[in-house]
Amino acid sequence: MSTATRPFTDTFSTYRLQTQPAGPILVASDTSSQSDAAFAAAHALAARTHSDVRVVSAMRPFAMPMYAFDTMPVVFEQNDGAVRAARQSLVSAQRDRTVPDATWPVAVLTGDPAHEIVAHARAIESRLIVVGRGRHAALQRALGGETVLRLLQLGDTPVLATEAKLTASPKRVVIATDFSEFSLYAAQIALPLLDPHAHISLVHVAPPFAQTDPALLERAIAYRNQAQHGFASLRSHLARESLTFEDVYVEGNPSDELLKLIRALDADLVVLATHGYGFLRRMILGSVAAELVRHAPCSVLCIPGSARTLLAARSRPATSSQTRSLDMAVLDAELNAFTARNAGRSCTVEIDRRDLGAQILGHGLPLVGATAEMTAPRVTLMFGASTLLGEHISHTIPDVTAVDLRTNSVGQEQVLRIAHADGQTLILLD
Repeated sequence: MSTATRPFTDTFSTYRLQTQPAGPILVASDTSSQSDAAFAAAHALAARTHSDVRVVSAMRPFAMPMYAFDTMPVVFEQNDGAVRAARQSLVSAQRDRTVPDATWPVAVLTGDPAHEIVAHARAIESRLIVVGRGRHAALQRALGGETVLRLLQLGDTPVLATEAKLTASPKRVVIATDFSEFSLYAAQIALPLLDPHAHISLVHVAPPFAQTDPALLERAIAYRNQAQHGFASLRSHLARESLTFEDVYVEGNPSDELLKLIRALDADLVVLATHGYGFLRRMILGSVAAELVRHAPCSVLCIPGSARTLLAARSRPATSSQTRSLDMAVLDAELNAFTARNAGRSCTVEIDRRDLGAQILGHGLPLVGATAEMTAPRVTLMFGASTLLGEHISHTIPDVTAVDLRTNSVGQEQVLRIAHADGQTLILLD
């Protein structure tokens, strides 16, 4: 059995963070005592990052039962102003009680809480959403059940689900890493929020290789050696004066091992990227992120692996690339030529729609080809093993309005962008 493994450091060699998010911190409150923790945490993080803070509270519309129909949400406009004013008063009182010297503005919105909070965060270009969570409460009491997970599913703003004990910048921090650009980006986003003298445990949970099989033992040794290089590369990107790092390599179930380690280290914060691959995994976030958000005995900072996050993680100086618009009159020929040059290359497929936000359709997909039907106009993308063998999946994009191709300074094609009526689709070539 071959022991060749893809070097973890490959992903770090070409991707770097260009700019840190610099918008305000957004506190999301439902006025409950569980939300108190968000105010204290935001106060500490704002002092550390010199950020403005804003507060948002979203109310669900009144539900009115209609005879012979399902319950439907109805907003009573004549009472809406009074209800919103009452909520505004409650949230302002909560702010004044938890952070007496704060004058943070409060916005009250009506609608589905997760959708409203995500939309508000995007509108103000928030750098971080902070919500409170009850210790060991699996978030049942904070912002209505699984709202934190839905914030991650719907949005691209980092989300901090904070414990009441986090009243200062975190000092004992666990950063989960799989040595991908996603986890590097998550760590870079987290660093400005930490105490200047924080101790950071970089943790990688490897597959549980069977030590009794010589072939698997050999592979385990090769994997561990690659991980050591991955840790070294990660530390070189994250090194800051006065911060201390340790590398932690364990084998087993990722969520179980991380939870054990967090408890053993008495961590203040755990950081991870929630990069889901495919719509189904995107909707459930993957077991590791969901388990930590629900059960970690400390605050949890999650950075969504959405299109904006990935593009920021992959950003390069503008001088190193150029973009060309493909001729729509001969788009099929253009895409056939693109296929001939890039068939077999691994890629990430991202969809950015106005109604759904940024979603990752797939990662590490071999490109089979791209074709166009100009009568629609419509573009079909194919990924998998081979069109000849029929072992591929297809994704059709209707109502295409423009297609652009970005190349780097040495002429290697990097991104195919397909603009369509309700957003865009990106093919990011590895």
